[in-house]
Amino acid sequence: MNGCNASQALSNSEAGQANQPLLLFQKSPCLGTCPAYNATIYQDGSISFVEFRNALAQDTIQLQLSEEELQQLKQELERLNYKDLQDSYLTNWSDISTTYLTFYEAGKEVKQVRHEEGGPQELIQFQEWLHTLIWQRAEEKKRPTY
Repeated sequence: MNGCNASQALSNSEAGQANQPLLLFQKSPCLGTCPAYNATIYQDGSISFVEFRNALAQDTIQLQLSEEELQQLKQELERLNYKDLQDSYLTNWSDISTTYLTFYEAGKEVKQVRHEEGGPQELIQFQEWLHTLIWQRAEEKKRPTY
């Protein structure tokens, strides 16, 4: 393969990776005012945000992480060591929101975690950090421009 073809092949490969999911973050409804949404985060930092209830958007909106935020997310995923997490951390309470995390590698699902209550502190902190980050991006997108 000559230099130009190698460069083109790399670009095509990178383009294919950009559209591959990195993480699906889902918040289910609770009996109160919890936001319920799905946020699919892709390798390029783009996010498809779909609200269901008590969220900011009325339909699917496209969000974008900065390069710095994307790198931080990837570092947090490594630190989380998600493959060692249990598949579920459940509670006896029926009125709380459930968080689902679906982890992908090379575009293929490798692990899903259902979290209601308890579990490792790293998991809880990761979910809170990610929810805040996604929510901030959604608020910015929905803010009216004058």
